[in-house]
Amino acid sequence: MKILVISDLHLCDNRNEGVSDLDRLEKLAKFINDSNIGAVLNLGDTISRKPLLLERYDSLRDAFTEVYLKWRSQFTIPFAECAIPREFDFFSEIMGTDPDSFLDLPPDGAIITLHPEGGRHFLDHQLKFIYDILDRCENRTIVIGTHVPIPGSCSRTPIPGLFMELAPELQERLVNFPGKVIWCGGHFHWEPEPPGVTGSLTALYASRFRIESRNDTTYTSTIDTETGMITTNHLDF
Repeated sequence: MKILVISDLHLCDNRNEGVSDLDRLEKLAKFINDSNIGAVLNLGDTISRKPLLLERYDSLRDAFTEVYLKWRSQFTIPFAECAIPREFDFFSEIMGTDPDSFLDLPPDGAIITLHPEGGRHFLDHQLKFIYDILDRCENRTIVIGTHVPIPGSCSRTPIPGLFMELAPELQERLVNFPGKVIWCGGHFHWEPEPPGVTGSLTALYASRFRIESRNDTTYTSTIDTETGMITTNHLDF
């Protein structure tokens, strides 16, 4: 199965002068349909924060429903979405899933989405959630999505508090996993770079969408769960 990873759409943003959200989404839908995509992982920042919201939307929830969910409804393939704090009031209700979620994609794949309730690190119950899935899905390609990436995903200097923090026991478990773990992050609006690989763990900065005219590079990543191969897709928006 091919999983498409997207991030940082920043829909309904008043800075996107001259950029049509509907046009971007239509082109993205065409790419999904033309590329035999089996599932989509959305790493978050789907709708821009309230101070940047176009005036015609009363709330983030309205923008999510009227734009993103309406667009998503055309697909029959599964979606997994990462939550960010400004969405917590409505995320579970309108998405139908918790921020920490598991999407089973047998026979060779699975997606985990996580929100670090403790800031940039995981709480004990979240670690248990991850470990339980790893135990059940040995020898698969496990794709993990967090909005903020982990160290090694890109060349940005890892100053304290910038990246997700992985506890040593989690890092060891992922590096020695019998299958393959691909940890995807977004958030930085970073240029595409080769992923970092340590043992079974691949750290990937997975996607960036055009925001404002100064950012003219839009790309996504496609992950093949059978082979573990990662492809960077440059999109003309």
